[in-house]
Amino acid sequence: MTNDSADRLGSFGPFRWGAETHIGKVREENQDTFFIDRYLPLFLVSDGMGGHRGGALASKIITEDLPVMIENALDRLKVGTTRTIRSVLKRAVAEQSRQLHLEGTSETGFNDMGATIVIMLLRNNRCFVANIGDSRAYLFRNNRLSQLTRDHSVISELIEKGRIRPEDADNHHAEGQITRYIGMEEKAHPHVRSLALKKADRILLCTDGLTDLVDEKTIAAILRTTLDPQTTCKALVAAANKAGGYDNITTLIIDYPNPS
Repeated sequence: MTNDSADRLGSFGPFRWGAETHIGKVREENQDTFFIDRYLPLFLVSDGMGGHRGGALASKIITEDLPVMIENALDRLKVGTTRTIRSVLKRAVAEQSRQLHLEGTSETGFNDMGATIVIMLLRNNRCFVANIGDSRAYLFRNNRLSQLTRDHSVISELIEKGRIRPEDADNHHAEGQITRYIGMEEKAHPHVRSLALKKADRILLCTDGLTDLVDEKTIAAILRTTLDPQTTCKALVAAANKAGGYDNITTLIIDYPNPS
């Protein structure tokens, strides 16, 4: 599932989901895409790198090819342990990045094509999250919002090293500069983690078009007060547009368990 079905609501088993993508108020093209396979279940959000000619093509290729790679790898697993599933995601992301880089050097590609991604795979009441770049996954549990992913960006590295304070990030000259992405020349190393799901957990996958403009306190308030996942996705997108809509915005929410 990609942009053309962004207004559909789905439910399967104990889970419900909603998704919304929007071009924003400034960009001429929506380079965000998302994918949902309700049978795996697998959820993916990709953000074509802003300003790069091949951004839209890169995110489109990723949402078409990476889910197939992950599904095929899972089918070949003899034992689906937490460790082996995390390994599947790491290898699939690295291989997708290698293939996209090769595509970028071909006659039909662009030398600078690339994208960020965030993935969530559900297995036996456990979620596996992988990301590369600055697209994020959040867990909303017991009215608290926590980031599950790690930003691969210059700003994130500076904060981790104590060179700048988090509150200074918005005005820093390195804002928006990422250090890892799908399609990079070097081997891509995604951040991968897993956790057991609990009743009433809510997972948000999103691009930086949301998080650069809407603070986590506001995101948490919307997640807390809006129950339907599709309505919540729309409310988050509306909040980003109200704050300026300087980038494409994509939100995807998975609720566990299905309240109905």
